[in-house]
Amino acid sequence: MLQQASSNTLTVRDDVVYIDENNNVLSNEEKESRNEDLMYAKWLVNEQNELVMVQLQSRENALKWLSDRPVIKDNSQIDCNQLDMLLERIYRRDQENRSSQAILPKVDSLNLVAIEAVIDKCGMPTIENSGEMGPSAVWLVIQHASADKRKKYFPMLLEASKKGDLDRQDIALMQDRMLMDAGKPQLYGSQVTVNESGEYMLYDLRDPETVDQRRAVMNLMPLKEYLHFFEIEFNVPQK
Repeated sequence: MLQQASSNTLTVRDDVVYIDENNNVLSNEEKESRNEDLMYAKWLVNEQNELVMVQLQSRENALKWLSDRPVIKDNSQIDCNQLDMLLERIYRRDQENRSSQAILPKVDSLNLVAIEAVIDKCGMPTIENSGEMGPSAVWLVIQHASADKRKKYFPMLLEASKKGDLDRQDIALMQDRMLMDAGKPQLYGSQVTVNESGEYMLYDLRDPETVDQRRAVMNLMPLKEYLHFFEIEFNVPQK
């Protein structure tokens, strides 16, 4: 009996079969034509945790499927020394949800449940035990969670940044988000809102004449360059 891969490690067999959404076996040519769908695939393993089948599916179908299924079925399966595959999967779930036309809150909620399970069992993941993407996955999910969750986990993320597991720009973005949560001006200018006309606007900024000094310390580009992506003009002379 095959089941969806759920552990951090698995063995890849030489005879892996690729199928489509309707369980039709794909030829090599058909598989190659759907390479973009590989990141949304279901990875099916046997009882020996060997990968034997990959079911390709579109991004839209994948997100609908993900919104109904927990990331971790059994917390006892979490291996604190091998978190890389699990956290990479959560990272990609978050980013695919952000890139869809309509963000599914249920996907964010399930991602958060998984991240909190990892934190409860293993503490804050490090680059050493989860790879480069591991700590970033934790940051992403918490950044996209509620204000209470950001406030709860910010000290842990700040400490991870001091140890080199997170970039300082991640901390800057979360600080700005937390200040906006509290109705206070932001420090680094990372938070942008949308007005009634559908135009992007820079959220309130503290001491705008020195913002680039603060941004440089946090490994962020000058604010004028950043806001160019949103077609927002920023012409405050910098000290």
